[in-house]
Amino acid sequence: MGKVLNVLVSAYACGPNWGSEIGMGWNWVINLSNYCQLTVITETGFEKDINKKIPELKLKYNPRFHFIDIGEKGRELFWKQGSFLFYWHYKKWQKEALALANGIMVNKKINILHQLNMIGFREPGFLWKIDNIPFVWGPVGGYNQVPWAYISKMNISNLMFYSVKNVINLFQIKLLTRPKKAAKSSTILFAANDESAGHLKKYINDNLIVLNETGCGLVTETVFDNPTRNKTLKILWVGRLQGLKALPIALETLSLLKGNINFNFTIVGDGPDEEKCKKLVAKLGLSDKVIWKGRIANDEVIRIMRNSDFLFFTSLKEGTPHVVTEAIQNGLPVLCHDSCGHGTVINEHCGVKIPMINFFQSVLQFKQEIEKFADNPKQLLILSKGAYERAHELSWDLKAKFMYQKYLEVLQQNEKNN
Repeated sequence: MGKVLNVLVSAYACGPNWGSEIGMGWNWVINLSNYCQLTVITETGFEKDINKKIPELKLKYNPRFHFIDIGEKGRELFWKQGSFLFYWHYKKWQKEALALANGIMVNKKINILHQLNMIGFREPGFLWKIDNIPFVWGPVGGYNQVPWAYISKMNISNLMFYSVKNVINLFQIKLLTRPKKAAKSSTILFAANDESAGHLKKYINDNLIVLNETGCGLVTETVFDNPTRNKTLKILWVGRLQGLKALPIALETLSLLKGNINFNFTIVGDGPDEEKCKKLVAKLGLSDKVIWKGRIANDEVIRIMRNSDFLFFTSLKEGTPHVVTEAIQNGLPVLCHDSCGHGTVINEHCGVKIPMINFFQSVLQFKQEIEKFADNPKQLLILSKGAYERAHELSWDLKAKFMYQKYLEVLQQNEKNN
């Protein structure tokens, strides 16, 4: 196909200088812009950062951004992760995105429509209502349940919140009609991970492709000395201190190891459960083992990653965590549960995964794996090399190239049918 492919992308969360959904949206946009011309609809709150960054980039096709303001209250709720009240404002924003898209297409030919993010299944936007232009949706996630066996071990506020959220999620994926209509209208539906794919196939649409929503950036390989060279295992945990991230699992695990192996445990992050976690550290007798870093700049996180032996990632419910892909692109092996996006990303060459059964089984199995690391530190060196290889496989450029090929297939199929 000789002509430049014109793609209109709806990406509410899209901006430089951030991870999670915002960084994911941004990385898709700038990497796809080396293959096709993008027209991007995003939220006004990211306009300043985008306008500052775009002139610094050397892209084949500079993306053209259009901004819609969700309002101060909507933005505030967006930053309060997990608030259901956000969706009232977000649905209204998506209706405005549809109107803006129709206005754009009066003067510009668009070949593909892509509903990129937010990735949650419950809000597919409205671009699928536009006739005669192929519609792509995804990667889609957001359904993954917090296992009941783990909820029962949470403090009362988290127990109540995640129990209610599980029930609401189940009703929504079964009963919401707009996601089903969007899926039926899509030429391609991408699922963010294997777990999401299973639920989407069961309740929404069984014709989909699994594609993690996030990728790895530039990999700069470092030759590491033998891990634990000072006989101290350097363990890193990064995340928000709240129920889903399950820091207590890591703390209970390490409390069983404190008399058997030498280690230090660095915790990066803050959140509503910080004080409870600090009290648990004291209760378990880990105060001399734990280094609290709080919320720190990303450059400092990277520095700590490059001086650690592995990332201990205990989260119970995620999409594809940015910190996990960042770890492997910095050669840091990952110890985690075999679930969600990290279960898809991490393989036997770059980390170790354990099944999610219940709180106590996780503690026992994580303990066994850490003991293996301590007994055989060369395993960590092998996994570190494997992490770099896995990061190359998950590079943003390869993902963008794959997405571009899917766009071409969609367009060719559409032209054939017409």
